[in-house]
Amino acid sequence: MNYSHVLRIRPFRDLWLGQGISQLGDAFYYIVFMFMAKKLTGSDGVVAMVGVLETLPYLLFSAYAGVAADRFDRRKVMLWSDIASGLTLLAFVGVLLVTPKPPLFLLLTVPFLLSTMRCFFMPAKSASIPAVVPKNMLQLANSLSMTTQNTMPLIGLALTGGVLTALWASSPQHFFLLCVGLNTFSFLLSAWYISRLPEILPERREVKSHAWTDFKEGVRYIRKRPDLITFIAMTTGFRLGVAPFFVAYLAANDAWFGGGPATLTWMEFSFFVGMVVAAPLMGKVRVIHPGRWFATGLFVVGLMVGLMAFSRTFPLFVVFNIVCGLAVPPADIPINTWMQKSVPDAFLGRVNSVLNMVATGAMPVGMALGGVLMPHTGPSGLFIAMGGVMMVACAGGILTPAFRNAIMEEDAEEPKVAEELVKEESGAFLH
Repeated sequence: MNYSHVLRIRPFRDLWLGQGISQLGDAFYYIVFMFMAKKLTGSDGVVAMVGVLETLPYLLFSAYAGVAADRFDRRKVMLWSDIASGLTLLAFVGVLLVTPKPPLFLLLTVPFLLSTMRCFFMPAKSASIPAVVPKNMLQLANSLSMTTQNTMPLIGLALTGGVLTALWASSPQHFFLLCVGLNTFSFLLSAWYISRLPEILPERREVKSHAWTDFKEGVRYIRKRPDLITFIAMTTGFRLGVAPFFVAYLAANDAWFGGGPATLTWMEFSFFVGMVVAAPLMGKVRVIHPGRWFATGLFVVGLMVGLMAFSRTFPLFVVFNIVCGLAVPPADIPINTWMQKSVPDAFLGRVNSVLNMVATGAMPVGMALGGVLMPHTGPSGLFIAMGGVMMVACAGGILTPAFRNAIMEEDAEEPKVAEELVKEESGAFLH
């Protein structure tokens, strides 16, 4: 089977298109608001504050986002996330029509509001995939989803380096208006595709408990699964190690490669290219022990990051970045497929939200530590420290039998929605 087979299922196709367009919007607003902050204030402190405010909602609201994905129609959760994001930006467009240079409080408030609404989209999307594709296509669907997820930053990077620069050079007075208008359109277009999905209800009885009680129930489920605890801990450790990456990239670019924007762009580009190449290949690989794949992938990434400390020639540095990118999909796709198969549908949203909340919480800690270490260690020492943290995280999986020996479930009975949709789409395709 290949991607064309899973894309014949219309609900998955609509979910995939909605995801791709929505994530392009995510990547675009993340870049644009920091760019706006720098151009309007000239302050690196304000740029950093925008970055923090774009991350903070994932820490504050991920718990409830997971509960929402396990309580309500997941289609509606994604739909309202897109609509609310689009309407928020539409209101911001109205402000920009009146004043091309928005006040500082809006530059800080709007990214926070957008991230708050976006943190509801991903748990609902991840929990929806098993409902709209058969289990024997689940790894293929995850492979396509991850390929798309990794392609969007490449497009966002291209927009940053090309379209945004051209817009700023040709029409600085209309730059922010055009960027925000384009971003608004992306969210509303995503909402249209999501609206075409069928109802995707969690497989659980009607609940009347408080949302916090629901979340604690999800945490209790995780505590009974040492394999899930290990997975969350490893992911958190990996995020802690990877968090200072941009700090290290900037320092290495300045110290070793001349400090130009072209080399910095190639650093980012080469990493994502590796992921985009490897992700489609993983859709066809039969994985028995996903925990071992995950641990091995983390080890390879950590090793390559450590070796970057000794790569003072730019082509070698790019090669290490590409290998890092190649190692991520073999780690990520099987383990996410395993989680979707092994976690009951009623808990999928909350498990995803706990994973996102804890792992995201490590990011600001890692960035702060990177900032503290850099003056003392330089880029070489920081790369070694980052790679070491990632390899230690990998050891957790190797040393935990429940995770190391976890087995990918065989494809058994299909979710009712997926079974009906495959029959429907197959018939339509044959006719």
